[in-house]
Amino acid sequence: MKKQIAFLLGLLILLVFGLWKINKNYYPIWNSNNINVTADSPITTEKVKIELGFSVISKFRENDTDLFNKREKYTTLYDGGQKEIMINDNGENDFLITYDNKYYFSFRQFKSKWKHQHDYNFHFYQKDNRIFVKIEINGQDALKFDNPMIDISLADKYKGNEPLLEQDIE
Repeated sequence: MKKQIAFLLGLLILLVFGLWKINKNYYPIWNSNNINVTADSPITTEKVKIELGFSVISKFRENDTDLFNKREKYTTLYDGGQKEIMINDNGENDFLITYDNKYYFSFRQFKSKWKHQHDYNFHFYQKDNRIFVKIEINGQDALKFDNPMIDISLADKYKGNEPLLEQDIE
């Protein structure tokens, strides 16, 4: 009897793991996208806002102030806590991240298939009196980078997180 219970329990574990693996990597049965936000002190996750839009960021924009002029086209995924679930869609996922309404960073993730599901990890920390965001997206359309955030008051001097002028902007 114990062998039968152990066998059934093992079979159940394999079934659950198999369904999870199929859902995550092949065909979504339920949405398993995850958003994880962490921060090192003195930075706090309560001041983080993560917004998602689809094909919102244009490379033809004059500067980064356009990012803030199209806020109605974004969905707020995180604002001090999870607000919305990350939906499954393919194409250009445009993220606008702000901290304390003073700093920002934007980027695009290209998802090649709607069924791809990911773990979105955002880690905020301070270094040399600047706020940085480390982004790691795990899944089929993975990304990984670590960048300083930009002062929102300087958005007119930046485009795509890069200075428009060659001079050093402090």
